[in-house]
Amino acid sequence: MELGSAVRGVTPPLVTPFDGPDGETVDHDALANVVTHAVEGGVAGLFPNGTTGEFASLTAAERAAVVETTVANAGGRPVLAGVADTAIPDVLAHTDRAADAGADAVVVTPPYFHAESGEGGNRRFLERIADDATLPVFVYDIPSCTGNPLSPETVVALADHSNVVGMKDSSGDFAGFCRLLRETPEEFVLLQGFDALLLPSLRMGATGGVHALSNVVPSAFAELSRLARTSEGESSAARAEELHEGIGALFDACLEYGFAPATKTALCERDVIESARVRPPLKAAEPDAIAAPLVGLLD
Repeated sequence: MELGSAVRGVTPPLVTPFDGPDGETVDHDALANVVTHAVEGGVAGLFPNGTTGEFASLTAAERAAVVETTVANAGGRPVLAGVADTAIPDVLAHTDRAADAGADAVVVTPPYFHAESGEGGNRRFLERIADDATLPVFVYDIPSCTGNPLSPETVVALADHSNVVGMKDSSGDFAGFCRLLRETPEEFVLLQGFDALLLPSLRMGATGGVHALSNVVPSAFAELSRLARTSEGESSAARAEELHEGIGALFDACLEYGFAPATKTALCERDVIESARVRPPLKAAEPDAIAAPLVGLLD
């Protein structure tokens, strides 16, 4: 599979639905419903075990099972499995399990808790993973969660590695993202991870995006992705701006309540899943906080 063309569009970081008062078990039937909803809505790919999927609250066995359910319901869409961890052997073990489950690539953050102590630390960590990974690697910059940002110099260097195929950028730094568009090879896949920056990023040449809310309104994101790349006139541009504004309002709710809680609540509002349970320390979002911007986007 040629990943650059396969993920040209939007790839949702899938929620992980749970059963039990504190989400003791993964609800695989509900996960299958989420995947089917996303596929029918026109998404390009699927990203299980990301931040929105609460990967840090899943066991290794649960992560592998989540990938299996995603692959089984993906309808041929590429599956980019999150394999983030703090020790290189653990990342590689997650990668092997994702490969066995049928994933097409893996997504790796720099280590969290221990940040690099000088330029080159993150590069060495990610190079070691890419050297031995059994699947192609996407690097993932999300400093709000890792406390360990990837410098542009590190990403540009990693882009030359034969097994590093792209990057998800959730830094929110649009200027930095545009720099990477200029300084990485044309075939390097750059995915915008900040919902409010999707439209300008696509217009600047991004391959696609990875957005929590594309779990909820996949058709809106698919339409926005298509319109951002067309030159069909003022009506298309106006529609793209309308979608951008609607997504931005819902994104603000996600920033306030957290991406997993807000996305699960919105999926309940759309009757895709029955429970918005999250695992501690996360707390479920209030439906009223999500309903108004969601209705505005669906109108």
